[in-house]
Amino acid sequence: MVSRHVTADISVFHSTVHYSTLHYTTVHYSTLHYSTLHYSTVHYSTLQYTTVQYTTVHYSTLHYSTVHYTTVQYTTLQYTTVQYTTLHYTTVHYSTLQYTTLQYSTLHYTTVQYTTVHYSTLQYTTLHYSTLHYSTLHYTTVQYTTVHYNTPQYTTLQYSTLHYSTLHYSTLQHTTAQYSTLQYTTVHYTTLHYSTLQYSTLEYTTVHYTTLHYTTAHYSTLHYTTLHYSTLHYSTLQYTTLHYSTLQYTTVHYTT
Repeated sequence: MVSRHVTADISVFHSTVHYSTLHYTTVHYSTLHYSTLHYSTVHYSTLQYTTVQYTTVHYSTLHYSTVHYTTVQYTTLQYTTVQYTTLHYTTVHYSTLQYTTLQYSTLHYTTVQYTTVHYSTLQYTTLHYSTLHYSTLHYTTVQYTTVHYNTPQYTTLQYSTLHYSTLHYSTLQHTTAQYSTLQYTTVHYTTLHYSTLQYSTLEYTTVHYTTLHYTTAHYSTLHYTTLHYSTLHYSTLQYTTLHYSTLQYTTVHYTT
């Protein structure tokens, strides 16, 4: 293991690192507790003010990754497994994760290439029993992604694109999505509370047993959309375009 330009005030407790390679890596004020990394490669990466606890990473590769001014507070990662993950040319600027809990999460064969996240904030986020298999993220694009029993709260997504995504029993609360594109998306038993969508595009989307509360959508476009047994409460849709849509057994209360 090669570690260069490592600043003081680093605490590593009960950590295990096997066959890891770190080149030109900068770590400032980081704390790792009970972490295990196997066959990991980090090239030209910068992590500042990061805290990771009880994390397991297997066969991970990070190339030319940059993380600036990242804050992880009161974060709990328990029984998390990341295997065969590849991140190339990833940039994260001014990201904040507070009070985040990831339990029993599994990511297999995940590839993130040329991904850029600017000014992202995830607060009070809870992911329980989440599974992502064969997921690919290109240019802030999620394709063929499956999320089961996933609960993102107080999440902000900007300039995101999801293709062929499936969400089952998902709950999104106080979510803000800007310039998002969802294509060939399937949502089952989804609940959105206090959500804001701006400049969103949904194409070939299927929504089953969906509940939207206090939702605001600006400049949204829905193509070939199917909604079954949906309930909308106190929703506001402005400049919305629906093409070839099918609504069955839908209840709308106080909609503007």
